[in-house]
Amino acid sequence: MSKRKKNKSDNIMLIILILILIVCFSVFGVLFYKYFYAGVSSSKYGNRLDGIENFKLSETLEDDINALYTKETSVSTVTVDVIGKIVYVNIEFKESIKTDKAKTLASKALDKIGKENLTYYEVQFILTYNGKEKNNNFPIWGSKNANSSKVSWSK
Repeated sequence: MSKRKKNKSDNIMLIILILILIVCFSVFGVLFYKYFYAGVSSSKYGNRLDGIENFKLSETLEDDINALYTKETSVSTVTVDVIGKIVYVNIEFKESIKTDKAKTLASKALDKIGKENLTYYEVQFILTYNGKEKNNNFPIWGSKNANSSKVSWSK
């Protein structure tokens, strides 16, 4: 009879250990899921675009910015892309012009984005040259931070 009690107590202890293992694996499984998979279906930007609905860009922004440069004979193409809260303005020049003039022309695009929107959106400029003459002044990069009123230019 003592052997029977011992087997019974061993079985109870084994069941308790198995239950502890099941609970541990369940906890690890939940933690693993939360760490690696929770939030996967949400936006790739997380909460960085909170409030973007208050700063609507014009649906015709690219056309509006292109219209600024239609009379400029030195400008070949202008493309505008909005990704997240960054507005990318790419201007390609077909004639060799001075860098100061190129920067001034590019900065005109800020008016079409709007003063209110410029407090939320970052603006990135890429100025390139595709003319036949040799020009070492290009490419030129410009960046306007949402917290700044000036464009920072670099070569």
